[in-house]
Amino acid sequence: MCNKLYHTDRTSSQFINIANRFDYFTAVVGMDGVFRQVSTTSESVTGYKSEELIGKIIFQYIFKDDLEKMKGSLNKINHDDYGVITYRLQEKTGDYKWVETTYMVLKEQQIIRLLIKDISILNELCNYLIHSEKLSIIGQMAAGIAHEIRNPLTSIKGFLQLMQAGVIDTRNYINIMKNEIDRIESITSELLFLGKRKESQKSVHCIQKLLNEVILLMQAEGLQRNIEIEKHFPAQSYFIKCDESKIKQVFINLIKNGMEAIDENGKLSVAISIQGSRHIVISITDTGCGIPKEKLNNIGQPFYTTKENGNGLGLMLCYRIIDEHQGKIKIYSQVDEGTSFQIFLPRVKE
Repeated sequence: MCNKLYHTDRTSSQFINIANRFDYFTAVVGMDGVFRQVSTTSESVTGYKSEELIGKIIFQYIFKDDLEKMKGSLNKINHDDYGVITYRLQEKTGDYKWVETTYMVLKEQQIIRLLIKDISILNELCNYLIHSEKLSIIGQMAAGIAHEIRNPLTSIKGFLQLMQAGVIDTRNYINIMKNEIDRIESITSELLFLGKRKESQKSVHCIQKLLNEVILLMQAEGLQRNIEIEKHFPAQSYFIKCDESKIKQVFINLIKNGMEAIDENGKLSVAISIQGSRHIVISITDTGCGIPKEKLNNIGQPFYTTKENGNGLGLMLCYRIIDEHQGKIKIYSQVDEGTSFQIFLPRVKE
């Protein structure tokens, strides 16, 4: 008991002390992004002394994938305004770290005041939570996937026994066995891919292919719950730039949530549509119990959940991952009719 209390106190202290690990500096930039003033604490965040930054353009230190988001936020400003934006900032070593910048625009003076805070420790914590949530989901899916693999294995074993006995013509069943083995290989490969911890890396992927691979994994759980998964995909292939592992985790979380909202014999629909020329919309819709209107605004907040044994972290991480990909999530729900999660992601060319 004492050991448990000590561990709890120590963990709480580590959590409280996270605040002490934030380094920050302040700066003033012109509307052109050029540093005019920089506090001496810049060295603790970037490795650059203040005099090394003055006269330089802030945009040259921002990671290229975050640059458009940063410029977009500043371009929307047409009067005195303030806001918060997160992005990756280059250190003197050439490495990038996550920072959170609170900005205040003073139009009359043609300047922007910045408070730039190193939040890399928070990013590490979120990545740890993402990986932990992923492993938890894989554990929950294991029983269904084992059943999904056992069925083709039973068929293959039966065919081999019949072939050995000379009861059936080998040529007629080789293709069937090969297809069953390919299916087992696909499922196990996906499972191993999801469980592997790796550096975040974005590349171009076909959205239909990503969703088909996720649905392959989730079909076993659907069969166990008597839930039919319907796909509504356009014939034309569409592409997104993403971290494959993280985006698949979002899809798995939302499909799993949809299944858990359905009592039995329900349907879950996964659809792809195009909004304008710039966005792909992935809709995951269930025929479950729905979410009361007064609870909808709290969905995605840490530790808020409508499930009896939930912790609220799964959806929070989904929102964070989609935000990292310059996307957004919308929820539409009607009590006793179902819920639809719509994921908007930027569309790219192959």
